[in-house]
Amino acid sequence: MHKGLSMRIPKVLVTGFEPFDNSSFNISQKLVSEIESLEFNNLEMNTKILTVDEAGSKKVSELILVEDFDFILHLGYSNMAQKIHLESRAVNKINMRIEDNSGREIKEGSIITKDTEEYISTVDFGIFSQCLNENFLISSDAGTFVCNETYFRTLNTIYETNIRDRFNKLLPCMFVHLPSENIISISEQLQLVLEILNLVSDKKIIEVVAAIIRNEQGEILVAKRDSNQPHPGKWEFPGGKLEKNEDQIDGLKREIFEELKINIEISSFCGEVQHLYSEYYVILKAIYAKITKNSPPMELNVHDEVLWVEVENLSKFDWLEANKKLVNIIQNQS
Repeated sequence: MHKGLSMRIPKVLVTGFEPFDNSSFNISQKLVSEIESLEFNNLEMNTKILTVDEAGSKKVSELILVEDFDFILHLGYSNMAQKIHLESRAVNKINMRIEDNSGREIKEGSIITKDTEEYISTVDFGIFSQCLNENFLISSDAGTFVCNETYFRTLNTIYETNIRDRFNKLLPCMFVHLPSENIISISEQLQLVLEILNLVSDKKIIEVVAAIIRNEQGEILVAKRDSNQPHPGKWEFPGGKLEKNEDQIDGLKREIFEELKINIEISSFCGEVQHLYSEYYVILKAIYAKITKNSPPMELNVHDEVLWVEVENLSKFDWLEANKKLVNIIQNQS
């Protein structure tokens, strides 16, 4: 599944559960219904209501084997939750204090017969630390009922069959336990769930070009980002984002002149790398170049410092992550 990068919009699956334990209402089902009524322009939304039994717990783990997704968000209700719980793991344990909707009531059992005791969510929970409000907490206990069973089965399939998203990363999957609407209103819970969807799935794809500029001694020009730039203090090869429908060569020459006030002459293609940052996905294409003989003198507009560096010394710098991958390519080519 997802053998390579796909430029399509993210495809998301949000699940809730039917009512259980003699109740006629499940807030996770209600939130899924609210989500279904919304229009999403930046993602393809899919929803499912799962049955509270073994068949329901297996539904998504089976579905992701035959259909591509970029984020799986399981929602469930917890009568003990006072906040919205972002569940960081699922355990290979089932211990029911009540029957599920099929009449199962397993005591002290395992979900599957294997040595794996737990799976950690494939979502990076660090993205939530400064973005969500006091109504949520990160939990490591998803219980031992059908919620945890569902979460464990989905993660087991992701890990065991190496299911990937459109960025060729392990398919992001997480479980969120919701409190009663009497504790946090449905509208507030919906807003938080939408924020989670946005944080995890809304990664813009940015095409970037970089110049690997050599001088007559074979040294390469490297630049340190100034304090007004994202990732200040990191080193990079000069270049930047392509404009819509812009040719790579034209875009690279434009970016180099805007950043350094120099003109360059293209030599050859260096290589391409891809990197997923927390806020976007970068496709970085690097091109060898040299400064033209009649170029104006260099000026720094977005960098604090530039250096001419021998190829073997490139790895000594604190690089932007995508540029660090380019260093390996350049050194292997030399």
